[in-house]
Amino acid sequence: MLIKIDPLDTIFFRDGKPFSMGEDTWGNCIFPPSPSVIYGAIRTVYFSNHIDLLEKANTEEDPTNNLVIKGIYFLDNLENKNTLYLPLPLDLVQKKDVEAEMENEVNLLSLVELKLKSSCPTSHVLKGDQGVQAIDNGLISGELLKEYLSCNSKNFSILRLNSRVITEPKIGIGLSGETHTADESKIYRVGMKRLKNLSFLVEFEGLEIPEKGLLKLGGEGKAASYEKISEQLINCNYSEKNLNKDIEKFKLYLSTPAIFHQGWLPSWIDMNSLEGKYKNLKFKLLTASIGKYQNIGGFDLKQKKPKPMWRATPAGSVYYFKIIEGDIKEIYSLFNKQSISDEYAKQGFGITFVGKVNE
Repeated sequence: MLIKIDPLDTIFFRDGKPFSMGEDTWGNCIFPPSPSVIYGAIRTVYFSNHIDLLEKANTEEDPTNNLVIKGIYFLDNLENKNTLYLPLPLDLVQKKDVEAEMENEVNLLSLVELKLKSSCPTSHVLKGDQGVQAIDNGLISGELLKEYLSCNSKNFSILRLNSRVITEPKIGIGLSGETHTADESKIYRVGMKRLKNLSFLVEFEGLEIPEKGLLKLGGEGKAASYEKISEQLINCNYSEKNLNKDIEKFKLYLSTPAIFHQGWLPSWIDMNSLEGKYKNLKFKLLTASIGKYQNIGGFDLKQKKPKPMWRATPAGSVYYFKIIEGDIKEIYSLFNKQSISDEYAKQGFGITFVGKVNE
């Protein structure tokens, strides 16, 4: 099932850091929201339509246990274009001191073998022709992502998230749990987000909900509308038929944040040799382009305590591999549009796309 979510007001998603109003006056926002927020919103929709089953929530008989998020995207609604967007791969960068008319153009870094002695743990690095800079909060369209994954181009146009998301500062004050009136020394400020011609798209399976309705999203339980739409909008996959069995290298692109027990490395990659084994496949990590980690936490309403804090590898991160055993078609079938996250895979963390590597 594919649904489009449109917030009806400003929204706010806090990061996983503890926040004490008064002591810390600014509440940090994480945007886009973590997959767990979307997962929780869909579960809430289900239980709001099945109140009699609420007592089974978070038990072995929980009717939402089979819910699996398969993809989280953005939909650009400007002029009814309905263009699908995903986080920009982090091996796409911009030349430094670029002219204004080229500020939304990015280039693919080249994979280069590292022949000098270095503290770098990988055998290869990613290099540009000249000085480059990373793009914060960039988005790439589904059509261009196919070009990127199939190595049909090295130059791409992007959409900047800040052109579709407006930050609106808000000042508030905490309430006393006993009197429900303003509590002394609990003033806080947050940066609310307002989406402009932009929607969330969520692809999931294992749970049936009404085809349209309302849901709560983010801090303060802000209202958002949702509706089922055609799955033909998901057009970011290139055909497996385009894969030649002689391909020796491939890349994995994270479209959503991933939580790994080894920090930035999946648990099936050895930290020393950087060789990975996954089922009957074997490969070696050549290099990676990784963004700054995100703090993923939350609050357990049932147990009334904070959830464990995780450092997540951000969406857009890219891993380059060389195949040792197996072939690219096996790799495609095992990894493409599947989660490689060590934690919360069902919630949509670590959803991966397989791409070719320019030789």
